[in-house]
Amino acid sequence: MPSSPPPEQRPIVSLTDERERVIRQLSEHFANDRLSLDELESRMELAYKAATVGDLQRLTADLPSNTAAPVPAPLPPEEVTALAPDRERVFSVMSETHRAGSWLVPQRLDLMAVMSDTTIDLTQAALPTGIIDIHVRSIMAAVKIVVPPGLQVVSRVSSLMGSVHGGGEPNEAGGGWKAGTVVRLTGWALMAEVQTKVRRRERPRTSSEDKED
Repeated sequence: MPSSPPPEQRPIVSLTDERERVIRQLSEHFANDRLSLDELESRMELAYKAATVGDLQRLTADLPSNTAAPVPAPLPPEEVTALAPDRERVFSVMSETHRAGSWLVPQRLDLMAVMSDTTIDLTQAALPTGIIDIHVRSIMAAVKIVVPPGLQVVSRVSSLMGSVHGGGEPNEAGGGWKAGTVVRLTGWALMAEVQTKVRRRERPRTSSEDKED
C-alpha cells in the first residue's frame, strides 16, 4: 500500500477555493432535495464565517459525495403538455440566470440568488390567474423582475444594506390593471438589489437595453 505523501508535499488548498467548492456542493445538494432551504441558508452562513479549511469541510461531511441527480423517466407527450406546476424554484449561485421567453409561470416561484445576476422575465410568459407569489432571498446579488404593462406588482421585500424599487404600471391601452392577476413579491435582500421593471411587448428592445440587462 503506497504511503501518503508527507505534509510538505500535499497540495495546499486555499480558504477561498475551498469556500467556493463547498458552496457549489451545498447548492447541488439543495437542487437535488438533499437539503432544505433553511439548512442551505444556515450552512451557507457558516461557510462565509468559516476561518479554516477544516471548518468548511465539516459543513459537507454528513452529505453523500455523489450529488448527481437521478435521470427521470420520460413522460408521455400528453402528460408533458398538461403539466402545470404549482411551485418551482430558481437557484443561482455565483452565476448569471435568465428565465425568459415563452414559459409557464407557477403559482409560487422561490428564488434564491447568491452573488449572482438573476432575471425573471414575465413579458412573454403564460400567467395564471390569482396571486403569483415570487419569494426572493438575495445575498450580494442583483435580481430583476420584468413585467408587462397592466400587471400589478405588490412588493413586500425587506432589505438590509440593499435596495428594493420598481413596480408594475397600468396598461395605457386598457386604462388599468390586468384583471385577475397580481404578482406578490416577498422575501429579503441582504446587500443586494431587487428591481421590478416594466417592458412593453410591442416595443422592440434596443442594443443598449440588452446591455443594461
